[in-house]
Amino acid sequence: MSYADHLLRLADFAATLRFEDVPADVRERARWILADTIGCIAAGNRAPPVRRLARSGVPEASCLGTTISMPRADAAFVNGVASTWHDLDEGNIHTKGHAGVQIVPAALAEAEADGLSGERVLLALIAGYEVGCRVYGASAIRLAVHPHGTYGPMAAAVAIGVLRGVDARSMAGVISVAAGLGVAASRQTLNDGASVRNAYTGLSGRNAFLAHDLAVAGITGEHDPFASVFGRIYGTAFAPDAATGGLGSEWKLMRNYFKLHPSARYVHSALDLVDRLSPGLDVSAIESVTMDTYAMAATMASAEAATPFGTRFSIPIAVAARFLGVEGRLDDEGIAPLDNPALHALGRRVAVRQNPAFTSAWPDRQISEMRIATRDGTSHHAVADFIVGEAEHPHPEAAMERKFLTLTTPSWGDAAATTLAALKRIETVPDMRALTAGWRVAAARRQETA
Repeated sequence: MSYADHLLRLADFAATLRFEDVPADVRERARWILADTIGCIAAGNRAPPVRRLARSGVPEASCLGTTISMPRADAAFVNGVASTWHDLDEGNIHTKGHAGVQIVPAALAEAEADGLSGERVLLALIAGYEVGCRVYGASAIRLAVHPHGTYGPMAAAVAIGVLRGVDARSMAGVISVAAGLGVAASRQTLNDGASVRNAYTGLSGRNAFLAHDLAVAGITGEHDPFASVFGRIYGTAFAPDAATGGLGSEWKLMRNYFKLHPSARYVHSALDLVDRLSPGLDVSAIESVTMDTYAMAATMASAEAATPFGTRFSIPIAVAARFLGVEGRLDDEGIAPLDNPALHALGRRVAVRQNPAFTSAWPDRQISEMRIATRDGTSHHAVADFIVGEAEHPHPEAAMERKFLTLTTPSWGDAAATTLAALKRIETVPDMRALTAGWRVAAARRQETA
């Protein structure tokens, strides 16, 4: 089977990448992506719907935060569903997706099942991240398509390929097969508050393992699946040069963001402005809130939410909840309780408008502007160029550490802190099974004392 030159270049990059080739700052960012994703998975696995998915089986890989082990592909699926449950997962607006949660569940499952090192896991994550983000970022994706589960099988399959040590030719074949195994991911799930969206990420890991099984069996993919699948099905065009330009020197991973709020990324633009304007403000006196923003944030303008999960994708509800101090807890399904009349009354006074100039600046700048009018005639105003948590406006490391401990302490107790310390030096771990076995022991102890 012949493959397009850009596919071969990406496959060769992934198959031949060495740990020593990766700059120190890229390794450090990858460690935090790994740790942050593990925290999200552990927290998500406490949600009742996700718990009901986990079933013990051949004990190859752990459902993180629990005592359960499953076959590796099944563990990747459950952990993938859990990873996005609270919408706290990292992402990358410059490449239009959330690569970490597509890759980490499968990479961890493979490494645990085969007793591979932490260094291999980190290298696999970096390779999968770069290939996945480059392909998706080079595609003109339709607005109706949600990114979860689309490029995820391909990105996760790359990571598994790195862990298995496949050569460049075999990597190309796996990439081609995996690129055709994505799901028809619907962005309408956000508007409807449909949590099936979280299953898309789980399917990334499961289908990545399937891609390897198919390739080994001799099943082949397309000559250029990027042009057909990403350029004509998920999107309307694919730019090969954008996918391969700067490969190995311009690291897409370094443009990622981390979240501290359990909501869609575009909602965070508003929350940052609320935090700047709320000190000293009499919330009861708010007459109206107007937010001018870029197009992607403007898609979250509805003040209505059909389900608790749907509140994660409403700027008016998120703004109202932040002003009123009624955000949902981590064990809730949404960002705010749906049965609060004051929440909805204030939410209906929040207007979100697209500003074409702000949209033109996106994604290099994420400009948003908020104006608040009060009943006594005073006004309040703030503008932000970047969302907090982007590479240009990073969270302090202490905030990231607090997030991890908040997410994982309910599952692992005191072991959460030692887990974070281990993840910060993950490349020194010789066998991931020792680490994950400790997590299951910690989960068992936590259950005994709960």
